[in-house]
Order: sequence, then C-alpha cells, then structure tokens
Amino acid sequence: MLLMPQRILLVYTKAGGGHFALAQNLHKLLTELEPESEVRLFNFFDVGPRWIAQAIQDGYNFAVNKQRWLFTVFQAFYQTRPAIQSFARVLGMRLAPAINEYLEEFRPDKIIYCYPVNHGFRRLPYVRKHKPKTLTVVSDIFSPHLYWFIDTKDQYVVASPEAYSIARRYRVPPENLHYFQTLIDPKYDQPLAPEEVARLRQEWGLVHPYTVLLTGGGAGLKISHRLVRELVKIEGINVVVVCGYNQKLYRQLETFKQKNQIANLILFGFTKQMYELINVSNVVVSKAGPATIAEVLSQHKDLIVCDYVWPQEHGNVELIRHEKLGYYIRQPRKIAEKIRELKSRPPERKTLNLQNDIVRLARYILAL
Repeated sequence: MLLMPQRILLVYTKAGGGHFALAQNLHKLLTELEPESEVRLFNFFDVGPRWIAQAIQDGYNFAVNKQRWLFTVFQAFYQTRPAIQSFARVLGMRLAPAINEYLEEFRPDKIIYCYPVNHGFRRLPYVRKHKPKTLTVVSDIFSPHLYWFIDTKDQYVVASPEAYSIARRYRVPPENLHYFQTLIDPKYDQPLAPEEVARLRQEWGLVHPYTVLLTGGGAGLKISHRLVRELVKIEGINVVVVCGYNQKLYRQLETFKQKNQIANLILFGFTKQMYELINVSNVVVSKAGPATIAEVLSQHKDLIVCDYVWPQEHGNVELIRHEKLGYYIRQPRKIAEKIRELKSRPPERKTLNLQNDIVRLARYILAL
C-alpha cells in the first residue's frame, strides 16, 4: 500500500536517557520505512526558557545520580492526579506559547509522545484546532508511574502485561491500549559476528578471555570507582567502564589506571557503541533501566543490577529477581564476589521471553 507523505513529530526530553533512545530509534526506523515523510525529533524544553530545561532535565539527572533522596521526595509528592496536573499547568504557562509556535511552523499530522506530556499538549491551540493523531509510547516497561496515564483519552503503547494492568488501574480504557513488546534497536535482534567480536577485542586491548562491562547511562554508575577497585583484584579479566558524560568519573578512573599501571582497565566516555560493548562482554553491571536490561538479555549476557530509580524501575528489579534473569547486588565487594563465581562456571543463558516489536511499532505509527 502506498502511503502519503506525513509529518510526524517525536516528542522526548533528556530527563532520563531511555526516552531519548526510544525517540531516536523510532526516528531512524520511520525515516527508513517512509523516506518521503518528514519525521522530526522534538525536545520541547529546547524551545522554552533555558532555566526550565536546566531545572527539569539537569535537575532530574542530578537528583537521580547524585542526590537520590531528592528524586524520591519529588516522586512521593507526585502520586496523585491533582498534583501532577497542577505541576503541568504551572510548567505549561511558560512553555506552551513556544511549543505551540513550533507546532504551527511544522504542522505535524501525528504526534508521538516518548515522554509523559500528552495531557499538557492536548490543551495547546494547535492540537485542539487541527487534532493531529497522537500516541504515547510508555518506555517504562514493567512499573510505569501514574503520570504516564493522566490523559485517559489518549492512545497508549505498553510493553508488558504489568504495564497494561497499571494503565487499566488508572482508568485507561482497554480500546486505548496497544501491546508491543520490547522496543530496542533492531540490531539487538542478532549477535555481532564472531569475527567482528574478535576484531573489536583486539582494537580495544581486551587481552583476557573474560570481560566485565560497567555502564550506568549518561552519568555512569555511582559506584564505578569503588567497584573498579574491587574488580581489578580479580585475575584474568578485562574491566570496561562506560563513564558517559561524567567527565569527573572518567578523570578519576584514568588517574587510578595510570597511577597503578592497570592495562586491563579500559575506559569510554560517551559512546554509541553499546551494542558492540555488550557483545564483547561476558557480564554487564548496570542500573535497572528497562532498555539496558532488554539489550543485555537479548545478547544472552550475565546481568548484575546494582541500582534502580524508584518507583519506575522497581518492577524491573523484581522481574529480574523473580524470573532469575540476573542478580540484584548493591555492594561493590559482593558484586566482585559474584563475578568471581560467574567467571568460574559455564554461563546460564537466560533471557526475557519477549520479542523486539520496534519495527512493528514504526509500521503501526505510519498506518495510524
């Protein structure tokens, strides 16, 4: 069937890397599937006052990675519809004019929300007048927060039976819920070719047969420095650390590496090679981000989760523990003990029994 060219807007923020990654993957697929259509990524904080972006995006990342108690207090306060709606109205007073101006300029036929702002956008003059088709893609797989489902009239994509049940609990009608399973980059559907794995191991100086990967999103893992000190005591392993945009962590580990002349410690800053890094690794230590969990398990790697963001990632931890898909260990010393154990025995290739539906979702969006 020949589709007419469309204008599709993918709305995201950088308050949490999973929203942005989902939007990027959908952008790539929609562009490939329908080259004649115009697909745009839109971080709505970019069109408003800079201080709002700093307060929300930078504040979120700071609270989650540095002062978790601040984020916990914030989440505890926003447990009711009135609280969330009041915050959205206050925020919208400063952002709405600029967002509406952007929408009038682009004139999208469809708006796909990769972040929970559909209830705010619904009140914008452009949306009320032109009524573009809308869809919210819930990127929190197992325990999404109430703020995803404030607008019960919108159409939603959920990725698990648990998320479906939560949406119904918040009064979203079943006809508004669409079930798509794991939503990660299609390249994770297959492992990297063995010869490419061998080439990368040589390029990155992975001289030992066993590799441990530490990754915690853009800010890196909070316990990276302490954990590295424990891991380098283990003989016969490579320790690979992705520091993201955390330059302080990168400098600390680089100084530690040079001072102690540790050749088997390999450091990365921000990288777009997570697929390759997961493929060359035997075990991945990470926080409980849903995309990271799906990516690691899709490649049948051992997984250790050492941290999670409450409440939206709590369900991810419970799933891992209940289904015995990995391990939840917080202390660096105990993580090192578990890695010694894993290194000495054959790997258990357990994985989530979920298919990657992101291509099917992209086709669904084009057919809306």
